[in-house]
Amino acid sequence: MIRTKFSTCVVLTALVSGLTSCGFFKTDKLVDPNNISVASFVNNPTRDQVNLLAVGVQAVPRTGYLDLIRITSTVGREGINSASTDNRYFTELLGTTAATFGGATDPNGIFNTYYTSFSSTRRVAEFFNLACQSATALSAAEKAGAKGFARTIQGWAMLELLNMQYKNGIRSGYTDLNTPGDMLKPLKFTDYAGGLDLVISTLNDGATSLDAAGTTFAFASAFTSGWAGFTTPATMKQVNRAFAARAYMYKQDWANMNTALSQSFLSLTGSLTVGPQLNFANAQNDTPNSLFQNPDGNGAPYVLFDDIVTGAEPGDKRIATKTRKRTTARSSGAISSSYEIQLYASNAAPISIIRNEELVLMSAEAKAQTGDLPGATAAINVVRTTAGLAAYSGAATKDALITEVLNQRKYSLLFEGHRWFDARRYNLLTTLPYSTSPYKVFDSMVRPNAETQWELANPL
Repeated sequence: MIRTKFSTCVVLTALVSGLTSCGFFKTDKLVDPNNISVASFVNNPTRDQVNLLAVGVQAVPRTGYLDLIRITSTVGREGINSASTDNRYFTELLGTTAATFGGATDPNGIFNTYYTSFSSTRRVAEFFNLACQSATALSAAEKAGAKGFARTIQGWAMLELLNMQYKNGIRSGYTDLNTPGDMLKPLKFTDYAGGLDLVISTLNDGATSLDAAGTTFAFASAFTSGWAGFTTPATMKQVNRAFAARAYMYKQDWANMNTALSQSFLSLTGSLTVGPQLNFANAQNDTPNSLFQNPDGNGAPYVLFDDIVTGAEPGDKRIATKTRKRTTARSSGAISSSYEIQLYASNAAPISIIRNEELVLMSAEAKAQTGDLPGATAAINVVRTTAGLAAYSGAATKDALITEVLNQRKYSLLFEGHRWFDARRYNLLTTLPYSTSPYKVFDSMVRPNAETQWELANPL
């Protein structure tokens, strides 16, 4: 059975809140600012307990992903969370208060939920792996599958966190999650390049484990409906390789990016919507999709920078399906928006983690960068045709095709946390709207002060 929501996920509550309702682990004093209680698992969890843990691993990153979208959309000049009760969503994120915080955002402010959530995901996935490795109920292949799944989720969460932090890097690890008293001792931060290498090695470790995992997961029944089609070791490896291709893209390792894409679920002829999703539900003990909104909302609507719509090619179906015109324009400080986001049908709608449409555009980029210009053009046209546009007719040069790929990513991946990162990796941040005084386009989010203080309190 494939679960559709997380309302029965007792283990998630225990892991995040420090409760002791599940008898197979205990919790110690919370010190980690990422809000994860330190869990020391009793050896030999049952299969039912492994299933509960697997549900928790899927649930933890959802809040962080929602927060990531809210932040990246504004910094990347896509959309604004035009909150009437807290103007920091458009003053601070648009850089108008940067001078107050040394050219950054407030390290003690409200924009750190993504950091907590993705850091927690990394830790919870590791606890899941450690518990599974100690389970005598699991075969060697099943233990390998658990490790492969854990590393896949960790690699994805680490990459999201790294791209938000950029030059600040991410932690290279922890001293020893198996040794009581050592579990809170952090290792040092990587730089961005080192963080990408760490993400890639984590994902590669996961892929190797998935190759040794046989045909089924021990926790197959724990997958939510968002993972439909990717609930076996073989199909999970396709997701793993998709994440690896993303990491190689940011590393500008185009050859390995092409290789990873060939091992993913990329298809130039298949549905562009295929891919794993995060599930949400408006139910007790669950998390709603807070990016859903009714038309013409006035409390905290997600409105667009108007150039997103006015700059689109005529006839682009993505504008009609992803945006709508407001009856009354919405002001966010000095910025007026006539359009808003309409990506989700309800607050129980799932959100894509990675899907074939992104992989097709990644393939186009990798091919253009490696000299396969006809292949790049063909991949671009898959997306253009689906969007109701004519085939690409621009220059058949690498630079022109990369510009076209970035433009198609702008609309295909609208409000999904990519435009900011795309502009940064091609040194285009200063070309984004509202990039000059009194505004500022950040190149990274500030490291939370709690994280800095944690490191000082727990030196190696």
